[in-house]
Amino acid sequence: MVKQKAKKRSNTLDPMQVMGISSAYWQSKILHTAQRLDIFNRLKGRAATASELATECKADARGMEILLVAVVSLGLLSRRGGKYRNTVRSRTFLVQGSPRYQGGIVSMFDSWYGAWGDLEQAVITGRPIVDKPHDQGPEALRQYIYGMHYRALAQGALLAKKIDLSTRRSLLDVAGGPGTFCIKFCQKFKKLAATVLDLPQTLEITREIVGKFKMQSRISRRPGDYLKDSFGEGYDSVLLSSMLNQESPQVIREILRKSYNAIDRKGLILVQDQMLNREKTGPLLSALIGVNQLIHTPGGAAHSEKEVSEWMKEIGFRKIKPIHLPPPSPFTVLLGEKP
Repeated sequence: MVKQKAKKRSNTLDPMQVMGISSAYWQSKILHTAQRLDIFNRLKGRAATASELATECKADARGMEILLVAVVSLGLLSRRGGKYRNTVRSRTFLVQGSPRYQGGIVSMFDSWYGAWGDLEQAVITGRPIVDKPHDQGPEALRQYIYGMHYRALAQGALLAKKIDLSTRRSLLDVAGGPGTFCIKFCQKFKKLAATVLDLPQTLEITREIVGKFKMQSRISRRPGDYLKDSFGEGYDSVLLSSMLNQESPQVIREILRKSYNAIDRKGLILVQDQMLNREKTGPLLSALIGVNQLIHTPGGAAHSEKEVSEWMKEIGFRKIKPIHLPPPSPFTVLLGEKP
């Protein structure tokens, strides 16, 4: 009976699953190539044939048609009468000017493709493959920060909806990048002021984004390196978002200590990240982010909700509670209070 059950289970396995995992990068490179050729922006408000797009892109007609058919199969273009058009999905996320434009994120992942090809080296050596965006020049940094901004817009709105800061007056966003979360919190809570702490070159881009939302009077900028500098003091809330997985446990404890010192008694800390579950068996996206940190950082990894909670307690935070944000958000928020 045992052998029969085992045989039955094996027959239900999908023989294409391993192949699908092995070839998953095919889909991403199709999207990256279409993005590089500016296909989605070229099709804004119009339809075109493969031959027309090939001429515009100075590309081979056969190569262009093969690419476009694949993009159609991904649901990012439609094809009718030999002409290609953007779909609702591509118009929403891949055409510049859309309020939900995600092209910066696509370009960011495209730029990481070569480094992921050297994953074996990162695993063997335990050292990162590439420098951080701040070390790759102003254009790479700008692309990265705007990618963060567009990615954070929906998440920021959700965070402001789920976390009540109506009694708070001063929020510090550590390594806040574009300042998007500060913008969304300040839009929601009219008495709140916020400060973005980040490197000077990043804050130049922050200033630009904050200005677009007319938030200059309520969102200030504090130049600093969170690894080296004090966070200041006198705040009643501090946000650490998508940054702890870049660091080792030792560095995380120091970040939490600085956050503790920066807020007044009864101050609130919000730790938002894509965390592993308590058993460290997933979810998949969090595990993949851990691999990405191996490639990009000297000490980063995906950390579990349990681990981060314990580090917060070590530093002195109390009343720690998790908030699991609803799908499609992949984030968990840990709230804590300074006694």
